[in-house]
Amino acid sequence: MKFSVITPTYNNLDKLKRCVGSVRGQMDVDYEHLIQDGGSSDGTQNWLQLNDDIDWQSEKDNGMYAAINKGWQRASGDILSWLNSDEQYLPGTLKKVERYFSLNPDIDFLYGDALVINTDGSLIAARREIRLSPVYIKNSFLNAFSCTFFFRRRLFDQGLLNFDERYKYAADMDMILRLLSEGTRYDKINDYLAAFTLDGTNLSCHQGMLDETTDIQRRYGGYRTHLLRKMVMMGRYVERYISGSYRRVNVEYQYCINEIPEYKIICGNSIPGSYKTR
Repeated sequence: MKFSVITPTYNNLDKLKRCVGSVRGQMDVDYEHLIQDGGSSDGTQNWLQLNDDIDWQSEKDNGMYAAINKGWQRASGDILSWLNSDEQYLPGTLKKVERYFSLNPDIDFLYGDALVINTDGSLIAARREIRLSPVYIKNSFLNAFSCTFFFRRRLFDQGLLNFDERYKYAADMDMILRLLSEGTRYDKINDYLAAFTLDGTNLSCHQGMLDETTDIQRRYGGYRTHLLRKMVMMGRYVERYISGSYRRVNVEYQYCINEIPEYKIICGNSIPGSYKTR
């Protein structure tokens, strides 16, 4: 089983090196790492030329999701994913995913839990998610981190795994709702698979995210009234509470600090399992 990990990037070299290191640190799995650079001017291209194990292209594109579409088009793996340059896989993630897909051939895609971290790698939140529910998503937002998603290639071959490039901020929400509406089968790994860096520049913090989320909610039949949406979200809150998503936890993890890769061990003590960006 071969993984194709796509990383879109633009003028983000320091973070890209850590992202690349986290992929290089995946042991005992077959993978290719495809970098789709949007024409960076910060030395990204010069650095990429020095790394023979990376398949990369650098050209102007129509945004992050267009870059991921381009990467998937040239991918050769059995399992497709994307990992933004400000994110990283935790050690052993690809092996866990490979094992799960091998044991569950009927599952089309899966996802897991994520750590939300600061730019220095320190923990903000240990985000433990629940099931993907179209009702929850179309009345709020995508309640899972894209860095924890993995898809079988057959979804791409069937024309289902692609982003609507009209969306610049919330195309992942649109794609997941589309996959669910097509009856694809998914599951969740109850383990931390990736780390997401929250630094205030993330797409989820942009006004465009709110605008596009509202449009997608309407397209997929989300409730128009605030009261009904609030009732749905209360149901989601109750489900997360029952599942233990809000319990405070202690987490020890390895944070990748460079492209070699080298790691530092970080302990997050009594960190809440929830946070809010929008």
